Amino acid sequence: MQGTIRDMSSKPTAKARPTPDAPVVVIGDAIVTELQETEARGGLTSRSYVSGSALNVTMALARLGVPVALIASIGDDPDGVRIRAHLRKHGIRFAPSVSLAGTGRAIGEPADGEPLYTFDDAARARRIRFDDEQVALIRAAPFVAISGFAFDDKKQHRRLLEAVIRPQERLLLDPNPRLGLVEDPVAFVDNFERHVSSALFTHLSDNDADLLFEAPLDEATSDMLDLGATHVLATEGNRGGRWVNRAGIDVAEPIVDLPGDIVDTMGAGDAVFATAVASIAQGGVPREGADARRILQRAMTVAAATVRVTGSFLAADDDLPSAAGA
Repeated sequence: MQGTIRDMSSKPTAKARPTPDAPVVVIGDAIVTELQETEARGGLTSRSYVSGSALNVTMALARLGVPVALIASIGDDPDGVRIRAHLRKHGIRFAPSVSLAGTGRAIGEPADGEPLYTFDDAARARRIRFDDEQVALIRAAPFVAISGFAFDDKKQHRRLLEAVIRPQERLLLDPNPRLGLVEDPVAFVDNFERHVSSALFTHLSDNDADLLFEAPLDEATSDMLDLGATHVLATEGNRGGRWVNRAGIDVAEPIVDLPGDIVDTMGAGDAVFATAVASIAQGGVPREGADARRILQRAMTVAAATVRVTGSFLAADDDLPSAAGA
């Protein structure tokens, strides 16, 4: 199915909707992933594609009909050129920070279920400069979505705090930690919690809760609300998702069963986060449980389609599965 998918499930509460001149801004990582696959004869083959959680979220938002811009770190190298070309092809504004370390790469090796990913030095060295162009984009944006950000870097944390004015109305968070990318877990948690305390919305997965807080997802979700997050979307793999907020909404939805085998769970969390961001940007935060349930149903459908392709289908060039419009 070509075109965009719009969600009018909740009543608008945002002061402004995104436009091409004032798009949603996504801040985080943009890398190239090389996926090694086992051939039928037992040998290995590989293919690569542009990825990174922030890039996945950006591409998903664009395909969901949301004007969007990306701020990420890339190198002045062929992979950086490839990322620029991919975004340009889809008409997405890109305000990069050019890193001397180069463009990050992830290597995925075959394993049962999701491949095992390792990240190179350039991926670990990702940093945002928050230059004049980037800050201007952030200041004009009705919403700022964070995914794959180096919260464990004190300077990055402080610059993000300074750049995002009125975070309680605009800041949408996904910690999205990755083994091999988070160098200082204690600092990551401390700084992430500082942003959660004034965020409008936070997405948290069961893997996030385990890696960051060594706690069950329900406990971590309650902690996010106690810290000050207005809305929390908690996802637990094949158990589906739950939307809770400080006003008393608490609804859950199971996963959606679609045809086809589960191929790769990478990108499912990005798809869920992007779907929630799109719903908020297009229709506002949910005021009632029924609104939150419709957002959850949409997110679970998109996630179910995502795990049936390699990477994130919303970030790819293929047509969207028809179920994504449910």
